Amino acid sequence: MEEVDAAGSDAPLEDDAGDRRVLSPSGSLLRRLVQPGHWEEDERKAVLDELFFEGPEWRPFLFRFGSLIILSTTIAALGLISNSAAVVIGAMLVAPLMTPILAVAAALVHGQLDRLGVSIMVLVGGTIAAVATGWGISRLAPGTITAAELTSELLARTSPSILDLGVAIAAGLAGGYVLTHPRAGSSLPGVAIAVALVPPLATVGISLELGATSEARGALLLFVTNLVAIVLSAMIVMLASGFVPADTRIMVRGRLRVGLAIALLATIGVSVPLAWRTADLVGDQRFTRDVISSIREWDPAGRIIELQADIGESGASVDLVVASSRSPVPAWRLAELLAQSRDVPVEVAVEYRLEQRDEATAD
Repeated sequence: MEEVDAAGSDAPLEDDAGDRRVLSPSGSLLRRLVQPGHWEEDERKAVLDELFFEGPEWRPFLFRFGSLIILSTTIAALGLISNSAAVVIGAMLVAPLMTPILAVAAALVHGQLDRLGVSIMVLVGGTIAAVATGWGISRLAPGTITAAELTSELLARTSPSILDLGVAIAAGLAGGYVLTHPRAGSSLPGVAIAVALVPPLATVGISLELGATSEARGALLLFVTNLVAIVLSAMIVMLASGFVPADTRIMVRGRLRVGLAIALLATIGVSVPLAWRTADLVGDQRFTRDVISSIREWDPAGRIIELQADIGESGASVDLVVASSRSPVPAWRLAELLAQSRDVPVEVAVEYRLEQRDEATAD
């Protein structure tokens, strides 16, 4: 059996049976990934100083954090209302919420209750400020959108699924890795874009101002999903990387276990509504495919312009805009086709647009 020394060289050793074997380079890499790394105290302090601001640094940090929260949420809200993905991405780069979230994870793994309390207060304050800013921007731009006609950028953040939980976990692992590997610091903006913390909060504020409470709940669920998944996965990376000294882990093992348990239970808790929403989305997608198939049978000459199909346990609804070159086909025929295939009451609303083509030639 072979052991890798601190310099990374291969030093074959005899095992109990006297067998001498050479460990492959992939085995050496695996050992480095699994075993905690060695941290110098000044290195650990430098990382913690990026997360916790105390003493004379507290007020300047709070001012910068508050300013960036308001500015990033303003950018995000304007991008969401104007349906501009590029503007929303710009807001993600400016958003400072990743710092207090990673600070919560770091305080939990170190068992530092005072720092944990301060980080939670900063995070809660930033969350409230972001929602309020989104509400205010929507209030200052009246008539641009309505609750019945939200932009696609807004709608994209109101229906989270189990896939969003996977993205948040991966982003938390990446954030923890970047934090514990300072040379990878340039990758942090990519993590911020992937997890998108501020746009959901801006969506909450905009939706509340418009009276779209259901959409606001969905956007808030997306934010909470990102929050708890990042904290849990970042804690795991910090522990696995050796960022927390062994003596500290022993001293605060009770607090550490409680913190991990709370983060894990919170992640499991958000996964339940996400699973329900995912099942609903899958059901709607399957129903939409059935509707498209039925439309082709109902009116082969029809061309779908807009389609909104939803299905639940008590019934289904279809809103359809179709263009055709022939006279309209009665909507009740489409409703019957769908009711037969799904065995539930189906409400169908069809807007017909007659397409006509006229050609002429004159000398």
